[in-house]
Amino acid sequence: MMRAPKRVATVVVAGLGQVALLAACATSQSGTGSAARAVDATVPTSSVPTPSVPSTPSQASLPAVTTPAAPAVPVAVNHCAGNTINQLVKVSLVDQHLWLCHYSTVALDTPITSGASSLPYDSTPTGTFHVQGRDRNTVLTLNTGKQYNVQYWIPFSAPLFGFHDASWQNFPFGSSKYKTDGSHGCVHMPLAAIAFFYRWVHVGATVQIHA
Repeated sequence: MMRAPKRVATVVVAGLGQVALLAACATSQSGTGSAARAVDATVPTSSVPTPSVPSTPSQASLPAVTTPAAPAVPVAVNHCAGNTINQLVKVSLVDQHLWLCHYSTVALDTPITSGASSLPYDSTPTGTFHVQGRDRNTVLTLNTGKQYNVQYWIPFSAPLFGFHDASWQNFPFGSSKYKTDGSHGCVHMPLAAIAFFYRWVHVGATVQIHA
């Protein structure tokens, strides 16, 4: 009757050996299965660190994105706008500029040199005139007797005033120097510009000269 307790003790020891073996296998596993769950259950909840998640900035905290404004583009003025005639020659003395207008289309625009307005009797007249002729390779003679050879001569108030080239001019067309060093009242034009003017214009075309 004394042998029965020994068998019970052997069973208990064998059972403890199996538990120890299961625990050892569990520590070497990758954390899957029932053994892994048993190990996790032995770790206090408070000791597991909570991973920090970076906060996403709200829309209100983001910097405002501004689109740069497009640079302003100057709009070219059409000095022939509103013109209703076939050929119109427009001259602005203050701008030192000339426009050839075919209706509302600009056929040519060019800087010019007008009369020396600061000198007596040398200002270019203003008003409405008409082209009176078209001459090539002629000589212009002043009342002082001084002469100028020109390739193109297009008078609008003959014999005193007209359009012509000026090979002797020693400052740029369009310059404010016209006030002291300009013409004797005629309108000087660059050679290429007056060559086009000569081919384009017809006798009788309207000329408007503005101060």
